Amino acid sequence: MLRGHDAVFVKPQTGELILTSQENSIVLHPLWLRERALNSDTLDPITKQRKYEHSLFQSDLKVLEAKISEKSKLDIYFSDSFEGHFNLDQIKNEIGWLKDVESPPVLESWTASINLKRINWECLKDPSNLKHMLHNFLKYGFCVMENTPTEKDSLLKLAGKFGYVRHTHWGKLFNVEIKRMPTDTAYTDDALSSHTDNPYREPVPGIQFLHCLENNVSGGLSTLVDGVAIIKQLELEMPEHSKILENVNVRFRYEGPSAILENWGSIIERNHNNIINRIRLSNRLDYVPALDKKTLDYFYAGRKRLNELSNHPNYQIQFPFKKGTLLMMDNYRLLHGRTKYNGAEGVRHLQGCYTDHDGVTSLYRMLSKGSKVTSVPTEL
Repeated sequence: MLRGHDAVFVKPQTGELILTSQENSIVLHPLWLRERALNSDTLDPITKQRKYEHSLFQSDLKVLEAKISEKSKLDIYFSDSFEGHFNLDQIKNEIGWLKDVESPPVLESWTASINLKRINWECLKDPSNLKHMLHNFLKYGFCVMENTPTEKDSLLKLAGKFGYVRHTHWGKLFNVEIKRMPTDTAYTDDALSSHTDNPYREPVPGIQFLHCLENNVSGGLSTLVDGVAIIKQLELEMPEHSKILENVNVRFRYEGPSAILENWGSIIERNHNNIINRIRLSNRLDYVPALDKKTLDYFYAGRKRLNELSNHPNYQIQFPFKKGTLLMMDNYRLLHGRTKYNGAEGVRHLQGCYTDHDGVTSLYRMLSKGSKVTSVPTEL
């Protein structure tokens, strides 16, 4: 059956469906199709959750007949007497023939030459501005917002716009300021080399927020580095070493007065599309297993070079925190740090917290489908 350049045919021997267009062709499994039926008696129209157990389907299910009608409607008749109704464009979207309007933008790596743009917090009350901001965050891995409220603990509400705040052993918020007995290097006025946060936690927090309540000291510039960019450079310079950093799982450990935390993971990680999407680099917390000499020679040399790249001026941007600055960064992708400052000069007080990626991606998908929401909703 034809519709424009689309056509469907049934393979009688196997009961599979052949879908073709002007440039593409694909064979679709009967069970794959059956699970995507839009019938109101099999799919909840609100939750989009199935109303059945897929394990009850016949394992030898076949497509008997299929036809395409107007408005992208596809009807399929199955061997279990079920007549399924489908949206052809939805199927083409899922198999990659059409662009998914919900899909986050493709990651774009960057170096120190990137044009650092800031956004006024008040602008994010407009859904179109919010969507644009989220688009850039998902593309580049960070966003710098200015003129936010600066009342103590206001970060909970600010970060709550983008996701659900994670509670850790530091609480929902942590204060980044000099402490008399610091339990972390961040609580001193020392410089911090580029690193990712909490690789010892399971799961690792996805997004980090740093909110400036007060800053009247010189120095203490915030630094950001794109992990994707430095991994790509390492692959060019030392491909075998890069592969070792991808294949060897490392133990990350934190031990403090209120928690002992461990987690394992590779320094370089790819997603299901084989695209680099995570870096774990925290050289004060990682412990590689006692592997053979060749593997460890490659590991240590590769990690050393990656660390050098993460602190190289060609890849690192620096900017000051001022009262009301809010930094939002992808902790899976970006490395952050700071330059040294003199705590005796005055006060540098930041508050921080973590959320997961699902809040941001959900908000972006909703806005992409035309929703006018301006923060992550909570169902009661």
